[in-house]
Amino acid sequence: MSFLPGERIKELRRISGLSQEELGRRVGVQRAAINKYEKGTVTNIPLPTIEKIASTFDVSPTYIVGWEDTESNPLSTEVRVLQGIKRFYGDDAIDLLESYQELSSIGKRRVLAYTEDMWKIYGKDSK
Repeated sequence: MSFLPGERIKELRRISGLSQEELGRRVGVQRAAINKYEKGTVTNIPLPTIEKIASTFDVSPTYIVGWEDTESNPLSTEVRVLQGIKRFYGDDAIDLLESYQELSSIGKRRVLAYTEDMWKIYGKDSK
């Protein structure tokens, strides 16, 4: 199955928990450029940018552009874990992780406390 470069960039970015802005900073382009790549508005992505994106996600440039259907470089452990989470728990779990990642340490503690309270009320054995 073949994918457009923008689809691959978006998928790798999402499962890595990066915003478009953060990916843009890492590869040296504006957030708007990442958005255009992902939407397919810009299809002639400069080779140096493709190489930087591939390096960010530890995949080959040929994977990004769709010339390969499998990554020739192994994905980083973090990306592989996030792929597993997405596969088993869905996009909502990834969205929760992305939101959690943006919280301050106080916010993270509050989310964990709230989650524990919710589990006590609505956990598996609740009626």
